[in-house]
Amino acid sequence: MSVTPFFRVSAALLMLLCMNAASFAAIPSLDDDDDLDAVFPTVADPLEAWNRAVFSFNDFVFEYGARPAAKGYAAVVPQCVRAGLKNVFHNLGFPARFVNNLLQGKGMAAGVEMSRFVLNTTAGLGGFFDVAQDKKSIVPVDDDEDLGQTFGVWGIGEGPYIVWPLLGPGTLRDSIGRGGDFFLSPLTYVRPFEVGIGISSVRIFNELDEILDLYDSLKRSAVEPYSAVRDAYVQYRRAKIDK
Repeated sequence: MSVTPFFRVSAALLMLLCMNAASFAAIPSLDDDDDLDAVFPTVADPLEAWNRAVFSFNDFVFEYGARPAAKGYAAVVPQCVRAGLKNVFHNLGFPARFVNNLLQGKGMAAGVEMSRFVLNTTAGLGGFFDVAQDKKSIVPVDDDEDLGQTFGVWGIGEGPYIVWPLLGPGTLRDSIGRGGDFFLSPLTYVRPFEVGIGISSVRIFNELDEILDLYDSLKRSAVEPYSAVRDAYVQYRRAKIDK
């Protein structure tokens, strides 16, 4: 039975969702005399009407789809297994981190990524155990280097803010970057597609608890959740590019 084009698109969407699982970041705390523009940087938002509608849709999915799924998954999968699976998926993200370090001119960081990957893949049983975690790095290494950050380092503007269904917040630059990172992910090339979707689904379920905790923290701290998520996301991304 051949795989339909719709099924292929669904597979790609699931894999992209996995790659963007950490889009939400906590809002930084504010003191009374803080400069609001400095803490919450502005970003072009010409698609605000669309973005707010999609934000509401995503919020509904989080509350009535993701949250029950996360509780069910946590009830049947022990914490030690979830931690190991998180390590495995982080290990699988090595190609994107390695390539983007090279593209940003961070040769030593790329070398650290390579050594960690080899150590965790061999001594860590495919990455299930993060045996390289306690090894002191010779240079600071970003655990989530991606093509959007590379574009930023190259001086490419972030473009307008966009909220995507299920994928969450982004900018035009980051959205294009996600497409490039998609082709650097080993999960993209798993065949048949059903197996790739199954693996991607496990990663989504495995990270839901963490995503929901961040999202809940963000919403509790915000007077206006849409603006809070937008500004926190932009600040988070700019901070990573400035590292």
